[in-house]
Amino acid sequence: MKTLISGLLLSGSLLASSAPAAFAHAAQTDYFVDLFAEDLELEFTASFSTGEPMADAEVIVYAPGDRETPWQEAMTDEAGQFTFKPDETLVGDWRIEFERDGHQDIRIVPIDDRGIDYQNISDAGDTEFHEIAHLRMGLAALSVTSLAIGAIVLQRRSSQQ
Repeated sequence: MKTLISGLLLSGSLLASSAPAAFAHAAQTDYFVDLFAEDLELEFTASFSTGEPMADAEVIVYAPGDRETPWQEAMTDEAGQFTFKPDETLVGDWRIEFERDGHQDIRIVPIDDRGIDYQNISDAGDTEFHEIAHLRMGLAALSVTSLAIGAIVLQRRSSQQ
């Protein structure tokens, strides 16, 4: 009985520590292209999946071929917006990272000799940033299952007495 109660307490604490990450919202970044603008630029808008803007999110831009040294560091404004003006002489894939409060989104912007390749702007698809959230979701599911089994066992033991 002591082991069962200890197991239930452990499951409950795992569930409590896992819940915030397990049910958190995600980040997403959209972009706008003004085809009539004189300058080569993209207007990004970063937001949470709840629709709340990622205001004051850290933005790090890496030039093609150099993921070690930031080409530009900035912050989004209160609406979650950031304007990207690449150096047209640096062709290749530009990496733009948006991060705030443990949420991150990454966009890849290809630049070729004709300018921005709008058709191939993509999400980097990096998963390592969110792996800990998936682990915590698994722990939450395990905790709920353990609590349910423990409750059933306790109910059966008390009904047998």
